[in-house]
Amino acid sequence: AGLIAASALLVWSASAMALTSFATPSRNIGCIGDRTEVRCDIRQTSATPPKKPANCRFDWGDAFSVRPTGRGRGVCHSDTALPAPGQKIRILAYGTSITLGKITCTSRRSGLTCRNRGDHGFFLSREKIRVF
Repeated sequence: AGLIAASALLVWSASAMALTSFATPSRNIGCIGDRTEVRCDIRQTSATPPKKPANCRFDWGDAFSVRPTGRGRGVCHSDTALPAPGQKIRILAYGTSITLGKITCTSRRSGLTCRNRGDHGFFLSREKIRVF
């Protein structure tokens, strides 16, 4: 039993090390992901969030994710991808992109767009949230 537990821990640790975290220059949007999924949370927005699902018992409307295939979606969550105040994190400068597997996130002054190769994902800004 000890070997199985140790083996599971090694797999989890290897996966955790593969995660990439980044934020927009304003630090209003923070993201975490890998080649299987990218999730981004927004700290402040005046946009109306998508309707909260009845089965979501946690926070809703400020976290979104996209996988290599399929549409972007809202995330029911009890944690955050936002950087803590003073936390060192990679800043995705305006006009630049990061690609994790088949998902690309592009930072612009107008907001952050993350999309897969099927042209599905999400756009987040202080004024607007769009899931596509």
